[in-house]
Amino acid sequence: MQVMSSLRAFLELDVTPDADGAAATRRSNRRRARVFAMVFFLVMLPGLAWDFLRPAEYRATARVAITPGSLEPRPLTPAVAGEAGQQSAPRAGAGVLTEVEVLTSRPLLEKVAALLASAGQASTSESNLVEQLKGMIRAVPVAGTAVVELQATGAKPELLAAALNALVDAYRDQMQATHEMVADEGLAQTREEVARLGQAVSERRERLERFRNTSGVVSGEREENDAVAQLKGLSTALNTATERAAIAESRLRALREGAGGGARTTPTKDDPTLAGMEQHASLVRQEIRALERTYTPHFMSIDPHARALRIRLSELERQIELQRATGREAGIAAAEEELASARATVERLQTQVRNQRANVQAFSQRFAQSKSLEDDLAQIENAHRGALERFARLGASENSRLPALQVVEAASVPQSPFRPEYLRDALLVTGAAFGLGLLAIWFIELFTRSPPAQGAATTTVVIPQAWPMSGHPARQLAGNMAGALPAGIRPPIGLLPGQTQSARELSQEEVAALLAASALEERFLVTLLLLGLTADEVIHLVQEDFDPAAGTLRIRGNTPRQLQVPPWLTACRAAAPDERSAPLLADAAGAPITAAHLQSVVICAAFDAGLADAASLTPEDLRHTCIAWLVRQGVRFSDLAALVGRPSADALAAYAELAPPSPRAANGEIDPLMPALRHFAS
Repeated sequence: MQVMSSLRAFLELDVTPDADGAAATRRSNRRRARVFAMVFFLVMLPGLAWDFLRPAEYRATARVAITPGSLEPRPLTPAVAGEAGQQSAPRAGAGVLTEVEVLTSRPLLEKVAALLASAGQASTSESNLVEQLKGMIRAVPVAGTAVVELQATGAKPELLAAALNALVDAYRDQMQATHEMVADEGLAQTREEVARLGQAVSERRERLERFRNTSGVVSGEREENDAVAQLKGLSTALNTATERAAIAESRLRALREGAGGGARTTPTKDDPTLAGMEQHASLVRQEIRALERTYTPHFMSIDPHARALRIRLSELERQIELQRATGREAGIAAAEEELASARATVERLQTQVRNQRANVQAFSQRFAQSKSLEDDLAQIENAHRGALERFARLGASENSRLPALQVVEAASVPQSPFRPEYLRDALLVTGAAFGLGLLAIWFIELFTRSPPAQGAATTTVVIPQAWPMSGHPARQLAGNMAGALPAGIRPPIGLLPGQTQSARELSQEEVAALLAASALEERFLVTLLLLGLTADEVIHLVQEDFDPAAGTLRIRGNTPRQLQVPPWLTACRAAAPDERSAPLLADAAGAPITAAHLQSVVICAAFDAGLADAASLTPEDLRHTCIAWLVRQGVRFSDLAALVGRPSADALAAYAELAPPSPRAANGEIDPLMPALRHFAS
């Protein structure tokens, strides 16, 4: 029954963080909550006040379709109309953009202000009202169309709609007045241009007539003037005479060549006598050939008639040849005479052409000047006709070019605010406040963060079937279950005496913070514990054990030893009493300090340093930190007695797990002072 009661008591122990750790956690949570609430409300309340105190703004809209008037006359022909249609799109777009600028111009807004003031819808001065309208109203063209959207934004919804409607009326009146003024001005300018061009045409026509009368240029056509006509006739005659001379020369050459070669050169039809002789000779030849077909050659040679025919043929051929020679001589003489006449004609015409060419050159200069005057007159006449046509078209198409303004959508009084969006901005402000609150918690934790303590692991308790019943039942149970507790879980006090697994090892940063947070006497005490002294050894130190000049500390007891202390430790000691056997660490009454006092000093220093789980820190934890530092350097366990005393066998078994696998170092190679002790600057 006693064993079961001890087991029940052990299982009901709290293996979670102790009460001091839970209190520290609650304090940390309360600090986070206060920081978050302070930042959250400091940001959210002014933000919500700014959000809901903003005045509401309304927006009224109106849409108008603008067709700008054109002062250019419309084309009269389809081709010109097509070209104008191709250019109408960019001109129309540019016209709409121009009218958008006119809609928001100051002169038009002044008219709107006057209309609103006359209607009693505005009470401010005219200059202030114009500035308000300029800030409220904007015109936005709708892309791809001739529609312009008018927008008015302000705090008075009735004024917004009235201002837009008044703007449309004022713009319509101004558009019509401007078009009429510009149209009248355009007609007047065109009329003046027509009159000026007509006068210029008259002046140039008179100057051209005077020049023609003095220069002898009777016509604008070159061939109709006398000098040019004469030169043209002489040139034609010269060409004809030159051609005749060439023909005569060729004929004479042919007659001479024919006479030299004996060829017939004179045609028979040109000599009737020769033609008769040749015809008579042809008849005689025909008769002789007829006789030859009838009679034999011998008979023909002896027949008197045949012989007479042959004699007559020979006589005719002789006469024909004589006539031909006479004809050739006569033809050559005629050809020579004709060639001489043609050459004389060519020479005479060339002389006349040379004489006439000088006259033609002088005439050409006068004619070119006359032609330039005619061209100048033609240009002025074309410009005059164009001005007349433009003036006629301007007058005829005046109504078709009037500007048009169509109200697509009139302005109405807005019923709901346009901006600001109170709900959206309130949500944004709340979200920003929440995020800044979290950020503030993060900053606070960043600057007050302590090294995390080892978390408590889940404890598994193994209950064996048979118990060795020697010794005290509760202590025996605790001794058997000590190995089942994980590292960092402190066993119940009084159940596991001498177990080092429950000791806490501090990091060098925690040691430095602990030293910095301690006062002079408390720092001296904490340093002695960090040098490996037990609480009992610290309590029993006397004044003669500490040598400030040599910087050494002598420890008596079961494991006497002498330690080297840091140089700065001497400054932590107050004036020592003369009695060398007096306690080194005494209370106000001069009595040695107690273990409770030692525990209180350690906990106070831990709290001041802000260590995690400060309430659970003990003097044994500081000694354990020193021993763990030496073991991790590879100290030989046989040298531990000269440094920190002799640990128990169970403690040595636990420290063996901290030793590195490398070979053990000699005592001279080990630094007995931790870096936090050696490099601490008081």
